[in-house]
Amino acid sequence: MLDRTIAPPVKDFVSLSMPPLKQVKLDNGTVANIINNGDQEVFSLTAVWKGGNAEAAYFAVPNLTLQLMREGTGEMSGEEFSDILEFNGARIGASADSHYSTLRLYSLNSKAQNVIPLFAAMCHDPLLPESAFTMVRERRLNQAELMAHKVEAQASRASNRLMMGAGHPLARFDSPEEIAKISLEEIKRWHNLIFRPGEGNLELFIAGHIDDKLIATVNKYFGQIPFSYPSTKLLIEPFRSSPDKDRTHIAVAGALQSSVRITYPGPLRSNPDYIPLRMLVMALGGYFGSRLMSNIREDKGLTYGISSFLLGYPEGGIIGIESATDPSTVEELISETLKEIDRLSSGDFSHEEITRLKRHLMSGLASSLDSPFDMMDYYVTCKLSDIPPEYFARQVEAVAALTPELLGDIASRYIAPYRPTIVVAGA
Repeated sequence: MLDRTIAPPVKDFVSLSMPPLKQVKLDNGTVANIINNGDQEVFSLTAVWKGGNAEAAYFAVPNLTLQLMREGTGEMSGEEFSDILEFNGARIGASADSHYSTLRLYSLNSKAQNVIPLFAAMCHDPLLPESAFTMVRERRLNQAELMAHKVEAQASRASNRLMMGAGHPLARFDSPEEIAKISLEEIKRWHNLIFRPGEGNLELFIAGHIDDKLIATVNKYFGQIPFSYPSTKLLIEPFRSSPDKDRTHIAVAGALQSSVRITYPGPLRSNPDYIPLRMLVMALGGYFGSRLMSNIREDKGLTYGISSFLLGYPEGGIIGIESATDPSTVEELISETLKEIDRLSSGDFSHEEITRLKRHLMSGLASSLDSPFDMMDYYVTCKLSDIPPEYFARQVEAVAALTPELLGDIASRYIAPYRPTIVVAGA
């Protein structure tokens, strides 16, 4: 009889490894990355193009273009397009990132012949109708107007301008005024610039139950267009952190809470200390058992949630903490948070804390291996974030080597020497 009063033993992961990609070249030279893994007759096809938010004249253009590309192709309306996808049980997702634009198709293998041609036509020859553009832009404009009143958005935008540079391409955001300036001609210009057949502009990622027939279908619709344009050039401008003061307050009329954002400059992701620093940031506020959650949320009751993050771009890195609290407790929250940050350099991590952190980190890595789609998501992220393929193995090795002394040393070199930049948005 199972005794439910006794918790089952917790076992550590023995080893984790990410399966390597298989690469094939389509007839026109387009690279297709493949993970053939899984028994179910399903697949995902992800298309990643060079060119994202940094390269666009207006920050919202890449996202608006991706949304509008689903509104029909050739003589097919957006409604007919959606009906065919739904009838075949297929799904399409889209995202615009810093330097890339991504479209992803999920489908049954048995429906590949029906949906891959549609997916390719959407990419290469979208209808981009005026009526749909007006609707999509209006929806985006309404979202921007709502965000303008949120304290979290105000704090994040101000912090990004301070850490990246006021005029940096990635420090821009969707303002109603900017969105209202975007025309359909700008959307068409962007599509022609990014989705045109240039060498290296497109890279494909195919995961699931993959066979020669599926690859042949992908090649038929993505590998026959000859390259006739040069490769799109990415706009990489180094961050220029230039806060003129340590503390910034943004008044938001009617705000019931204040948003607090504390940031420090961080290293590039290529820095060998980036992974240990990421583990340190995780220990500080990256999961529910972290120091900030234990102190600020559980012990002091100052907030419902507080988190820390490490962002790595080709342009630079940012270490940050974000939270929201009642206006009357802003100063206490900031004071307690800075105490926890200062404490990191001491390396006073207990054995229990290190064990809990290691298990959390390894669980996150293990979740990347749950399915072929999750594995491919990892490789797509590597592409979007300029991460080398061996990054997964390096993380596993770093977790195994994690010690209190290592975390203390990282904190003393990458956080302690810098003054925090603090932004508060609210009443």
